[in-house]
Amino acid sequence: MKTAENPFFSIIIPTYNRADFLPKTLATVFAQEFKDFEVIVIDDGSTDQTLDLLKDIQQKHPNFSYYTQPNSERGAARNHGIRKAVGKYITFLDSDDWLYPNHFTEAYKAIQNYQEPAFLHTAYEIVTPEGKTQTKIDNLQSDDKKFLIQGNPLSCMGWFLHKEKTNGFYFPEDRTMAGSEDWAFAMVIVANFGIKTTHLITSALVNHDARSVLGFDEKKLEKRTKSALVYALQDTQTNALYAPHEKRIIAYLDAYIALHLALSKKKKSAFRYLWKTLKGHLFFIFERRFLGIVKHLLF
Repeated sequence: MKTAENPFFSIIIPTYNRADFLPKTLATVFAQEFKDFEVIVIDDGSTDQTLDLLKDIQQKHPNFSYYTQPNSERGAARNHGIRKAVGKYITFLDSDDWLYPNHFTEAYKAIQNYQEPAFLHTAYEIVTPEGKTQTKIDNLQSDDKKFLIQGNPLSCMGWFLHKEKTNGFYFPEDRTMAGSEDWAFAMVIVANFGIKTTHLITSALVNHDARSVLGFDEKKLEKRTKSALVYALQDTQTNALYAPHEKRIIAYLDAYIALHLALSKKKKSAFRYLWKTLKGHLFFIFERRFLGIVKHLLF
């Protein structure tokens, strides 16, 4: 059941074995000031108590629905939600993150101000499980299509896609790029539709231990990111915009891997990827990220 046949927002929440996190995440959704929305949870083959939790929530909230699928990763889960959504704008939320009460209110204002753009992205912050701010992502600029060359600062909870205008565009579902599918999709969306942004923080990515990328396999991460780039460049508009910068994009991907290797205390591998970064983009040596990687390598 839904509160309306055509809510303004459809929020899609993929989840997999997050029964411990999901209640707080959903509480932040149902606490929204702006009430014209539906909630769609896609359970991606959970083996914990997620289904029992979802059944209970569905009995309490008429604008809530859930669907199940065999484990297929987040791209497939989000696409499942997109196909089920009936809202004018589609947005997303990971099942361990939070929305602040004004999230939909401010997004609605921005959408009206920009005269219903195809793609809006709102500002957010990264916080500890206790709510302490670690990083703010609030400086993205409207109509800047090339910022994704330097990596992906976007968060899916900040995405607002006009369902009709972006109809036919979906996340890649190849499991080998799981974790980078949102970056590949972002490149395609921005290249085809541009981007409008806001600067008031209205949501939070929660940086908890279960989310940590420390201890990862660098070869798998390299394959994941490079596969995402290959996928994105198959789109005509994306290729025209980003292919001339492919060498630089790969350099930033190597820097991303170098940073996480440094954080994981794998110094030899981190130096190797940092060297690959500099070979691809020498001027990276003047960026703050270079100094951050070096700091983690030396101290």
